[in-house]
Parts: sequence; C-alpha cells; structure tokens
Amino acid sequence: MRSKNSILFLLTLCLVFASACQRRVAATEPTKMNPQFTVAVAPFTVAHENWDLLTGYMPDKVTSPKADALIDLDDALFKAMHVTPERNVIAGAKAKSCVDSVHRSPDQSRTTTLKYWQEVGKCLDAQYLLVPIVVNWKEREGSAVGSTSPAWVILDLYLINVKTGGLVNHFHYDYQQQPLTDNILDMDKFLKRRGQWVTATDLAREGMEKGLKELGL
Repeated sequence: MRSKNSILFLLTLCLVFASACQRRVAATEPTKMNPQFTVAVAPFTVAHENWDLLTGYMPDKVTSPKADALIDLDDALFKAMHVTPERNVIAGAKAKSCVDSVHRSPDQSRTTTLKYWQEVGKCLDAQYLLVPIVVNWKEREGSAVGSTSPAWVILDLYLINVKTGGLVNHFHYDYQQQPLTDNILDMDKFLKRRGQWVTATDLAREGMEKGLKELGL
C-alpha cells in the first residue's frame, strides 16, 4: 500500500514540475517575437547649408561625394545595424519612399528640418529615426601604399525621438588620415589598416561603427 502511495506521490510531483516548466517557456516567447522598439534609418544625404544640419556649422570649404558613394554608405550603415529581439530596423527602399513623399517646408531653418525628419519617422511608424548626413568627402589621392593627399571625411549621425520630435543624441565624425609619424596616438588604427592609406569609404565605415556604438545602436 505504501508502495502505491509513493508511486502516486512521485507521479504528482512530476506533473507539477512539468507544468511549471511549460509555463516558464511560454512566457519567454512573446519577448522574442515582439521587438520593444523600432528604429528607422534614413538614406544618407549631403549637407549644403547650415540648416541641413541639426547641430554645428558647415566648414568654409567642403567636397560632396558622388551618388554611388552614398549608395555604398547606405548599405554599409544598414549592415552595421544589428537587428535584435529588442529592436527592429527599417531602412532601404521603404525609408527612401518616406523621405521622398514627406513635404518639406519652404521655410528653411533647423526647426523645419527637424520637423521634416520627425514626419519621415512617423511615415515609417518608428519610435526613433537615425539621420546620417555627409558634410565633407575627400577621396584619397594616390594608392594604398603611397598617398600624396589622404582621404578626409566629415559626417554626422542624428538620433531623433519620433514621438516628441526631439534630438536624442548626436555623433560628429571629422577625420583625415595622417602619417603615423605625425600622430603616434593612432598606432591602433595604423595596425588595423595594415599600414595602408585607406579610402574615404573606409574612413566612413570606421566613423559609422564608432558612432553607432556611442549612440547605443
């Protein structure tokens, strides 16, 4: 009799533990399926006037990149963004469609520029909008082993809260490659680049990686 009671007791315990385990597994599934927020990434644009920038000012003399360079930058930025269970990323053709369809105010100011980007974010149904802007784009003159004029890139990444229209954070990147003898502090970058003179695109990728890290993206 005691043996039968012991067996029934053990079976009851197994059913209780099995039920508890099933409940714990089920509770984690919605977290994996439903991102906590959505960040949209606007296509790269080129700043020509101060009001194109949400902060800072245009340098006295700048060089704009070619259209194909902007396409490469869009692709590189999207690849650098990591989609996680907590974050969904919208970019590419859908983002470009909203950029093209949202009306720009004829009143050119930083206030109207910020409002424009907020409306782009609403069009994309995103909580945050990342706005990448190129300010200066100077290509390397020479080759990887010898350059008479190194590449120089200035770009900005702006993170906007779409609901409030406020600027959450901003990353500014202004870098021109120099010989190691001119800046020994760049030893780690020199080794990472294998001692070569890199292109403007290479510099931009380095800037984007650093910027995304600082913005928490």
